[in-house]
Amino acid sequence: MRKTVLIYNPTAGALRHDLQQIEKLTAALNRRGIDAVPTPTRYAGHATELAAQAATDKAATVIVCGGDGTINEVAQALVGTETAMAVWPCGTANVLAEELRLPRDFDGLAKLIAENSVRTISVGKAVKRQTGWQRYFLLMAGIGLDATIVQNVRPELKKSFGKGAYFASGMEFLARLPLTPFSIKFNDQNHESTFTVISNAAHYASLFTLAPGAAIDDDKLNVCVFNSRSRLAYLGYAALSLIGGHTVSPGVVYQETGNAHANSNDHALVQIDGDVMGTLPMDFEIVPEALRIFAPTVSGFREGEKR
Repeated sequence: MRKTVLIYNPTAGALRHDLQQIEKLTAALNRRGIDAVPTPTRYAGHATELAAQAATDKAATVIVCGGDGTINEVAQALVGTETAMAVWPCGTANVLAEELRLPRDFDGLAKLIAENSVRTISVGKAVKRQTGWQRYFLLMAGIGLDATIVQNVRPELKKSFGKGAYFASGMEFLARLPLTPFSIKFNDQNHESTFTVISNAAHYASLFTLAPGAAIDDDKLNVCVFNSRSRLAYLGYAALSLIGGHTVSPGVVYQETGNAHANSNDHALVQIDGDVMGTLPMDFEIVPEALRIFAPTVSGFREGEKR
């Protein structure tokens, strides 16, 4: 029997209210002949440690139960290994699940694993050259406005209202509008910005499509640069991005690239897959075919292609 490791975050949205869901998941896996002993995360970064040990032990599969932050932690250890990642989404936003159209039911996930429905995706990588720090991202890196919103989300509101806490933080931020300008260079051109998203995936925060041309299995990043200081402009961008229509708006630059460099005299914040990870300067690049992940055959990948 192939070794399977199950890592879960007991504080993730759905699990916080009903930990018995882990028992239901393991029962569904057992019915498919998959034996996985659940291991909870106990502190920030613990999921990375557990996944790294699983890869060292040559586990065939690591199942991660949590939100995009926990999934990101597991991915740090599995990029470039033969261990495949399976995801049961139970966090606040679950953007990766939207991107790949992952099953939300226990039997659907167990079926994917039992049928060995593994795909290979690319990941982005953020790097601070001066220190050697690096972090992979499956979805996006956001600079400026959204990272500041994420940093100021109050934990008690997130526990009570989930995604609504981000909306409240965003409205509060726009009321004050303390924007931090920065510069970003890609495709041999410099751009000034107050908010930039460097995307490996089309979806953003569940509701929005900030990078409509992005595909999680291609070899490009999609960069969307906003350079407005207007509350009304940002509210308009938010409305248009519900359908991916913001990319042709005035004050917006949207292009594909393989790498980018961002810098700021005021040390603008950077969030990676929904968690604030530091400040500029920072470099960003694509790592093609970096991670093996269980996903439906076609959904979530370039139309007409299978891997």
